[in-house]
Order: sequence, then C-alpha cells, then structure tokens
Amino acid sequence: MTLRILYVEDNPLVREVTSELLAQDERQVVALATAEEALDEFKVKPFDVVITDISLPVMSGLDLARSILLLKPSVPIIIASGYALTSVVQNLGPNVRTIVKPFEADQIDLLITDLCAA
Repeated sequence: MTLRILYVEDNPLVREVTSELLAQDERQVVALATAEEALDEFKVKPFDVVITDISLPVMSGLDLARSILLLKPSVPIIIASGYALTSVVQNLGPNVRTIVKPFEADQIDLLITDLCAA
C-alpha cells in the first residue's frame, strides 16, 4: 500500500531536500509551500500523514493541523520546528507529534512508522 504524505514547507530548498528524503518506494509525497494550498489539497484527497513546518507565511502549521483535524480527526500530523513544541501540541490529540529541525532521515521515518502503526 502506498502511503500518501502531504509535506508543507515554505523554504524552497528545504522543501525539495526533505521531499527527496521522505520519498521511498511505498510513499507518495506531495510538497507544497503554503498551508492554504495544503488544506485545499487535503480536501480533494485526504492524505495518510501530514508533515508541516510551524512557521508558514499566512496560516501557520499549527492552524493547518487544527483545520485538518476537523476534517479527519484520525490523521497523523507531524509539526516541524526549530524549537521544541511539545506543550503546544499536547491538546491537539495523540496523533499529533513534533520534530525539531533539522532532523535526520531515520528520525522522521521512525516518527512516520510509529504514527501510522498506532
């Protein structure tokens, strides 16, 4: 089964490099620059996992996570940030996690595996 990942990052270089890092045989990655684009895309065809930067131009990654959870409460969401956010996302539910940037491929892979197995 192919795992559909929605990845949101406004920095073009980081978006390209991380998309390549996320892409594997059984993963399809859709990488977008804004939360608004991501929300529109999610409404058309929901994803199995959402990974978003917290700091985005208009709508934040946190607001994106809240909006997506209203549409599909069970979707795993990973919020990436340059600093620890654990307390900020605790009230979003058990399927929302954080990761500190920059992260290694094995860190994000382990987080995706854990969230999708839950």
